Amino acid sequence: MSDKELMTDRRDLLSKYAGTTVLAVGAHPDDLELGIGGTLARLSRAGARVVMVIVSIPSNLRSRRNEALAAAKILGAEVRFLTPNKCSRVEDLKTHQLVGMIDAQVKELKPEAMFTHCLANLHLDHKLAYDACMASQRLRYFDLFCYCPTSCHNVSIAFNPHVYIDISATIEDKMRAISVHSSQFDARGLKTDRYREASNQSGKLVGVDYAEGVEIVRMKVN
Repeated sequence: MSDKELMTDRRDLLSKYAGTTVLAVGAHPDDLELGIGGTLARLSRAGARVVMVIVSIPSNLRSRRNEALAAAKILGAEVRFLTPNKCSRVEDLKTHQLVGMIDAQVKELKPEAMFTHCLANLHLDHKLAYDACMASQRLRYFDLFCYCPTSCHNVSIAFNPHVYIDISATIEDKMRAISVHSSQFDARGLKTDRYREASNQSGKLVGVDYAEGVEIVRMKVN
């Protein structure tokens, strides 16, 4: 690696996860693509093993499974379904069951970082996923981040990120991954353009073309 490449590598915070596993948890298919699709693509490009964990599939089991698999492939990630064989909601699980499911992923994968829903959410399922991920911190150390509230419709929820991740190089991956979820957008006459616009607005706050904001729950800086 040249001196210039080494300097670039050191300036790229996401490169600290190269060669490690990053766990991303979403309550439903499409949550991760909407919230941090560009970041997950960047992590994959930086050499991390990115594992997308989907807690439940509320409807259209086969089509939404296939959409999630296709979207993960676009982002360079793996995908796991915690309740793969039936339609359900996160709230259908008992608290100890959900916590145990997330715990099992953490124990097996030993992630260096986790991304999950933020507490500021309209969806109860998102809050339940957040709580289970918070509980998993007792098992081992990993950096922990929360991504913005996600919804197929416009929602007004206060979200104040601590950092913004430049996704200018992966915005097209994010948008392609979102578009794969046709059962949630095309079939319902909903547009995906606003997610590009939201990323552009976030980018303007930090002087880049596109960005995604995350809350930092905890992070180790060497």
